[in-house]
Amino acid sequence: MKEPLEEYKPAEKLELKAIKEEMPKVFQKISCPACTAEVIADNLNLQQSVAKCGSCNVIFSIEKELESVKSKTEMKQEIFRPEGIDLFYYKEDMELTVQQHIHGVDAAGIIFTPLLAIFTIFLFFFGKKEISPFIPIAFTMSALYYIHKAFNYSKNKTFINVNDKFLEIKSRPKNFKKDKHFDVHDIDQLYLKHATDAAGHYAIFMVVNGAEGQKHEKLVTVNSLSKAKYLEQEIERYLDIKDRAVPEATV
Repeated sequence: MKEPLEEYKPAEKLELKAIKEEMPKVFQKISCPACTAEVIADNLNLQQSVAKCGSCNVIFSIEKELESVKSKTEMKQEIFRPEGIDLFYYKEDMELTVQQHIHGVDAAGIIFTPLLAIFTIFLFFFGKKEISPFIPIAFTMSALYYIHKAFNYSKNKTFINVNDKFLEIKSRPKNFKKDKHFDVHDIDQLYLKHATDAAGHYAIFMVVNGAEGQKHEKLVTVNSLSKAKYLEQEIERYLDIKDRAVPEATV
């Protein structure tokens, strides 16, 4: 007895609008606006942004076509999520969690306070001149504080919550940093700058519209350029902000 033929489900057709174009065209064909004939490359003057039709000898501007090609070739490269940043969506809210790095002041404390503690203890027991015992005790306590802080830095995180109304920045533990809230409708642009801590870090700033004009608010500082670009990319994408140049940007 023959086995029944296996039935195959016909492939479903996708509507054109459901197909995502991942790679945009970065070329442009030039047609004459008078006779619609295609203009060959030899009749294009890219420096002057003009073209001459070989069929009807009309000279016309191609500035818009060149700008279109230029804008497509200058599209920002997609940045994938780097290590140290987590991205979550809950309903209409987006939450970015950023692992904090050791900042300049803490780094100096972690390096120098143990050395000063050892030095003052040595002076107290073996120095020619007597010093107060409170000095080595104070430096020892400071050293222990910074060493404890270094071992617990993995718990230090910055939370950036964004929804259709507000952008909120929280540091946990706070470490004397206040929570900040911004109306998303007032956020005009995001840009990157080299941080002022001389450690090769990067700061993300926001241009925020206010009653007295625009002001620049620092969002967060991170220790790599990929993290900075990823945060800028995801926030601008969520808020539908078109990226443009800002004079204060240094990256």
